[in-house]
Amino acid sequence: MLPTTPDRIEIGCGRAKRAGFFGIDVNADSDADLVLDVERQDLPFPDNSVAHVYSSHAFEHMTEFPRILRELFRVCEHGATIEIWTPYGKSNDGLLFGHYIFFTETSFKHICFEYDRFYLGEHHGYFDWQKSAYNLVPGVRDQLAGMNIPLEFALDHMFNVCMEWGVLLIVNKELARAPGPQFPDVLFDEGRRPGWVSSTAPESVAAGIDDGRNAAALPLV
Repeated sequence: MLPTTPDRIEIGCGRAKRAGFFGIDVNADSDADLVLDVERQDLPFPDNSVAHVYSSHAFEHMTEFPRILRELFRVCEHGATIEIWTPYGKSNDGLLFGHYIFFTETSFKHICFEYDRFYLGEHHGYFDWQKSAYNLVPGVRDQLAGMNIPLEFALDHMFNVCMEWGVLLIVNKELARAPGPQFPDVLFDEGRRPGWVSSTAPESVAAGIDDGRNAAALPLV
């Protein structure tokens, strides 16, 4: 264990560690406070000690997700926030060399409620999928509107509509497992990440401006 336990950690911080977070990375040539391979090594934190986990463009480089997610769940307190950003799976950026997993809505349906026991094993609880945020290709909504194609349809069936996306999960340790399907709120912006604009999320999560058009809720799961 470390001398002090951080309550906000970043997984895969690289050389752009988020301010106020304890950085963890497998690469020693990074801004990491701790060099550690989360796919093979346990996190050196006590159970129920972390309030906020952040990761940006790291998960797509990993494969050992039952191990990673069980460790994150273990160290997170009930009600902790987990914020994960990756390239959108159905995009050119998502298919770059070195990316092993192409994350889409189906990925988090599996993790959060369809196969939560596979990912969390014997842990009591589940990840509550609160929000999804989409950084769309600039101008794509106007192009789709000109062709009378709904954005929901385009995200589900077309390619290069979204460049990257993020999910906001809340750790729930009260119920034994996910009670059923989850329907996250959905946020959009073009060329930048939408702000979460959530009363349940810490202030450090809320970044960017929600112009009203971004906050349309679509049943994308």
